[in-house]
Amino acid sequence: MNDPVNKDIAMSETVHPLQTESRTGARVVGVVVGVLGLTLLGFIGVRVKESLAKRDDLVKERVAAQASATVKAPLAVTHAKPVTFRPHVEVTGTLQPWRSTDVGFEQSGRLVRVLVSTGDSVKDGQVLAVLDASMAGAQVSQAEAQTKAVEAQLSLAEDNLKRTESLVATKSIADAQAVQARQQVALARAQLEGARATERLAHTGAGQRSITAPFAGLVTKAPTSAGTVVSPGMMLMHLEDHSRFRLSATLSEEESDLVKVGTEVTVKYHDRSVTGHVVTLVPSLDQATRRAPLEVEVPNSAADPLLAWSFVHATIDGGKDVQGLRLPATVRRPGAQNELVVVKDGKLHFVRVQKSTEADGSWVVRDGLASSDVVLLAPAAEAKEGDVVDHTEEK
Repeated sequence: MNDPVNKDIAMSETVHPLQTESRTGARVVGVVVGVLGLTLLGFIGVRVKESLAKRDDLVKERVAAQASATVKAPLAVTHAKPVTFRPHVEVTGTLQPWRSTDVGFEQSGRLVRVLVSTGDSVKDGQVLAVLDASMAGAQVSQAEAQTKAVEAQLSLAEDNLKRTESLVATKSIADAQAVQARQQVALARAQLEGARATERLAHTGAGQRSITAPFAGLVTKAPTSAGTVVSPGMMLMHLEDHSRFRLSATLSEEESDLVKVGTEVTVKYHDRSVTGHVVTLVPSLDQATRRAPLEVEVPNSAADPLLAWSFVHATIDGGKDVQGLRLPATVRRPGAQNELVVVKDGKLHFVRVQKSTEADGSWVVRDGLASSDVVLLAPAAEAKEGDVVDHTEEK
């Protein structure tokens, strides 16, 4: 007898061949995916490891670079060499005329005569030019006539005062009329003083119709012809004194100690030298430049004259031989004129010295430095007071 329940169970236990194949394929796919996943994870792990290794290498290289950057080459230093020398000061400037001036008329008028030309040498007091004097003469005559008229008015006022005072004394007129007469006399006298002043001014103006040279010199500018109408104070001519020249320069505070009034100065002009001397040394420093003004008198020879306004070099003699310390020009601290840098106990120190500069640019230090001091060569602009440094002495 067939049992329906058992039959169903038997049927359920029976697997169709297609179902079996489907399950087998799913297992294969799962295995493949797993293998690929593991492979991908392994690849990623390798790349991450390589990246970490590269990063470690970069960090090591950066640290090494920083370490090498902190290691600086030793700085070059030197010692000053004792020398005996004659100090001097080098200056430059322009040969200015000893005296120069602009010449003109104090009165206005028409220029009728020009007696000199540009380039002429003139003597002190020599007449240079003349104005038309006709108007000046008329002004003098007018002023004289005005003075005479006021003098007549004063005489009339004084006569009137005498008559008035006589009448007042006899009680013929009131005292007030005498007071009025006295005031008229005072007014006339004041007018006479004014007229006489005008007359003197007219005479002076007439006498100033010509101009003369205030000193002997060379005319460097003059009108080429007459006929010009000039105004009072108008510059008409320029006159320069070339008998000697004035050389203006300045000295530093340290250089001023070497120079005195009367000190000899050698001025180099082209291929020759001229000896002058200091005539002025202002004992005061300019607040802006920290330098003292200096003037040198330079003689001029008529046989072989110098050229005015030439740019020249001059050497001021220091007086006598002194002891000093010679150093190359490279010791100068950048941005300073007379400072250098010394190394003491492994640190930098700025030192201000008194020095002279030789023709080759080297320094000869007179004060502020000892021969035992270690001096830094070619100091850097960024060097600071107290910087710790390593150094090696120049051979």
